[in-house]
Amino acid sequence: MAIDYILKLIFPPKCFGCRRQLPFDTAMEVCKECYEKIPFTDSHTDTMLRHSLTGCDEVVCVCEYSGSVKEAIKRYKFSNKPCYHRIFAVLLEHKLKKVTDCRNFDIIVSVPLHKNKLRSRGYNQSQLIARELGRLLGVREDSAALVRVRDTQSQSLISNRDERHENVRDAFAVSDIEKVSLKSVLIIDDIMTTGSTLGECCRALKEAGAKKVTAAVIASGRKY
Repeated sequence: MAIDYILKLIFPPKCFGCRRQLPFDTAMEVCKECYEKIPFTDSHTDTMLRHSLTGCDEVVCVCEYSGSVKEAIKRYKFSNKPCYHRIFAVLLEHKLKKVTDCRNFDIIVSVPLHKNKLRSRGYNQSQLIARELGRLLGVREDSAALVRVRDTQSQSLISNRDERHENVRDAFAVSDIEKVSLKSVLIIDDIMTTGSTLGECCRALKEAGAKKVTAAVIASGRKY
């Protein structure tokens, strides 16, 4: 795409781990050394994570939330590094193609931010990944189908599991039921810890009539 070419001219690709500049035509923005250090999970679809998500049929997780991936996600979310969405989307694409039949997905959505948080951060990190992943998989991305109806406190500031769940209870809703009803939905987030946020999103999708909901995350803070 022309826009990608122009962006790479202005912002040459760098490894998301060590941040060393990479060749212009690199397909994945990570060097060989950093790729080998990524703490990939061995599991296919993670049963343990699925049990903590109400309304979720399947969970796909790329890696553990540690090392270079942990630092990269922090920079992505809090240090204005939206360009990282490309490497995260590619990592998700590779994992999803290994463990699922991506042809079965009807729509891709992302965990939404409230408009106040979106205004403050400037971008929804999960939606950027979902949009690029949709392009890679050839699946329609329509994150507007799921909205956050309450401006909740940041989950990262809450340590208690029950309080996290209560914080996001009924915080999400489907904006257009026809977009998800009887559909196989893939929902994207960057990281999963207790699963409260993703669980509420999955519940809203299922209550709106989604046939199947698959959650896919870059990393999980859970111990495997």
